[in-house]
Amino acid sequence: MRHVWLIVLVLLGAAVGWAAELRLPAGVGEVRLAPDDYRLELQKTEKLQFVAPELAGKQVVLAFRVRIDAPTTVGSTNMLRLDLNGQVIGLKTPRRQTRLLNKLNKFPWSDPPSLNWFVAPAQWRLAYAPDFEVLKQKQYYGKAAYEWVLDVTDLVKTGENELVFTHTGNPDVARNAKSDLTVVFRDLRLEVRPGPGVLPGTPEVPDRDRPFVSGTRRNGDFKLDVDRAGALLVTAGGHGYAISSRFSVADDTTHWLELSHGKTGGTLTTNLWRLERKVRPEADRGRILITDTFTNLRPEPVGIRINNAMKVLEGRCERVSFGGREEAGLEELSRPAAPYLFLPRERGSVGVCAYDDVLRQQGMLYYDDETQTGGLRDDWFGLPASGTYTMTWAVYCTASPSVFDIVNLIRRDWGVSFRINGGYNFFEPDRILEYDDAKLKEHLDRLNINVTMSQGGWVDFKKREGAKLNCGHGPIVAGDFFADYRTRLRAACDKLRRLRPGIKCLIYYDSWIVTGNDIATQYADSMYTGPNGKPRKMYNLPEIGFPLANVIPTLGNTMGRESLEKIPSLIMDELGADGLYWDEIAMGFLEQANYAVADGYTYVIDEKTGRIKTAVSTPELGAQGFKLAFAKAFLDRGKDIVGNSPPETMTEQKLRFARFTETEIPGHPGLPQKTWLYTPICYAGWTTYREPKVSEADFLADIKAKLWQANLYLYSAPGFYHLFTHENLATYEYPITVTELDEGVVAGRERIITLRSGRLGWPGEKWRGELLLFDPEQKVAERRKVEGGKDGLLKVELQEGWGAVVVRE
Repeated sequence: MRHVWLIVLVLLGAAVGWAAELRLPAGVGEVRLAPDDYRLELQKTEKLQFVAPELAGKQVVLAFRVRIDAPTTVGSTNMLRLDLNGQVIGLKTPRRQTRLLNKLNKFPWSDPPSLNWFVAPAQWRLAYAPDFEVLKQKQYYGKAAYEWVLDVTDLVKTGENELVFTHTGNPDVARNAKSDLTVVFRDLRLEVRPGPGVLPGTPEVPDRDRPFVSGTRRNGDFKLDVDRAGALLVTAGGHGYAISSRFSVADDTTHWLELSHGKTGGTLTTNLWRLERKVRPEADRGRILITDTFTNLRPEPVGIRINNAMKVLEGRCERVSFGGREEAGLEELSRPAAPYLFLPRERGSVGVCAYDDVLRQQGMLYYDDETQTGGLRDDWFGLPASGTYTMTWAVYCTASPSVFDIVNLIRRDWGVSFRINGGYNFFEPDRILEYDDAKLKEHLDRLNINVTMSQGGWVDFKKREGAKLNCGHGPIVAGDFFADYRTRLRAACDKLRRLRPGIKCLIYYDSWIVTGNDIATQYADSMYTGPNGKPRKMYNLPEIGFPLANVIPTLGNTMGRESLEKIPSLIMDELGADGLYWDEIAMGFLEQANYAVADGYTYVIDEKTGRIKTAVSTPELGAQGFKLAFAKAFLDRGKDIVGNSPPETMTEQKLRFARFTETEIPGHPGLPQKTWLYTPICYAGWTTYREPKVSEADFLADIKAKLWQANLYLYSAPGFYHLFTHENLATYEYPITVTELDEGVVAGRERIITLRSGRLGWPGEKWRGELLLFDPEQKVAERRKVEGGKDGLLKVELQEGWGAVVVRE
């Protein structure tokens, strides 16, 4: 308890032997913030005040040694948040200058092959250790595991300052680590050094309330050339960018070859493989389309690591968008649902985007602020014996710094506009059966619900035992245990269709999860397996009621076969449902391969030699055959599918059914931006529908928040229907064939929903329709007949907090 009392006294400015007021020196020097072995306990927050003099031209750093107190070195976990004067101390400043001074953010690991010390958007990864010595000898850590030096110059202000330490760990992690997760600090101090430090301020971003004009040009002009070294030179808006590619060649040690371009492409031949590149500039699309055809010249598999890089030749980028995510601390991101890197600049914004299945799955978006180079990196690619594969990717040049320029260009090139027949919500059968008919019909009509989906997993609340849910996933839902629940599901669907004729009732299934008492043996051939041959995720969770595991279904394994044999007939024939709600339809790679299945193009490649170590699979590529067959079972019979999470391969991108994403899930940032390249639909925010005192106002605010993020809305469940007393913006969002997205705007062939004033409509077309204006409470304040002007546009002026929908006849 001695150290706890000491730190409390220091924080109160009254410890014996410590200054009553912590004050930074006016010149070079330091101040200690706490005695050694200060302990920050699980989920606790400590605040420390200090005074700073005028420090113009100086650098201020926060420095310390730290570890998670544990009996063994069991790994590392992100669980420390630091804030100074209300601002997160992250890896980068808002202007993408690096704060972490004493080590690289990325360090090597085994599975996945690397980890980051900073985990966006706001947590630092700490290592487990019983002392401050043992990690120095460990293969993946070294001395740097304990030590942190962070530049906080831009966050320190003259006068009073407040530094906050927050332990963000959770009890589940503590239980698995066999530790109370107490974080231990030594040498905790602030240092004033000779400057300068990082720059203050934030980069400029477009005003989100700027007027919106339908059909504004999105593509920018560009010039394409080749430099002396054979790199492609792209000039856009007066800025230059060098596009280069290098490829690994397996030998006793890895060596890299760089492709020398002509304007239309180039070739590269080694003793193992051959590459033929074609480059096609398309000025009217703002696109340079690149196809890379790889051919294996050997009778055995060969690995080829790839780096397609784009270097900024003048100035530096203070904003970088990783598939729509723009946190300053991001340096790399696996983002197969939104596989583009965008560099917004005042003039000449550019981006790169992966197209094909393999590059989307394996590719890593990255940006190095020191070299001002970013692009697409693939450390997993290989070819089977004598095999061939064509990767496709593109460079985009846009008209403005808006990320929606590149989004709309990609959407057009991928042909993702098709009719979405919402609105959408979820249902639970017993709630529906108990619901008063008149009230249920009123609510369904008021919210314009045309597609409703059973919630999951399969939980029969009549068989619930206390906290135990008896939650079913996988083929178990076709067994005797859920027979009565299936009867009630069918009855609920019948009631919904009786009250709202034409509504589609879809039934839940998750093909990546299986539950049951004997799953370890019954589905042994289907497990999502790690390098040790053991299941990556298998749990015996008391609250679930059954053991649970992650599986990768294929056409040949037990999970895949049983799902195809039992589930489509159960949903369509036994339950008489209108289709499938496919939960967690996509499973991101995140560099965690499945070692039980090989997909032919994914390999663990030795970094030193470049040789293949093991043939593996990404979950999506391994399961692709099953997923296509499963979808076909419903689509061929004219049934509907709604998926939870956007497509992560071009193969699935070509299937046309609605898919959405969840939002505000702790630890999962950037989810609304993942929808933009397919059907832009977001589920009600996690914090909204889980709040026990949620109100209609909370849902209405959530609808607006999603629209500001260019997303349509998916309501929650029957337990919240009674909250809605009137129609709202989401009532009028469907049906829609989305043609254009922007901040606060979703535009389609049938309608335009907007929170921004501007000139709205269908440029160059004659049209008539109706304008609905919504007040800040989202009540319809006015509706009137309108038509487009000579240019096909209608001027709409919105008061602050208002919204509008233009519905075309």
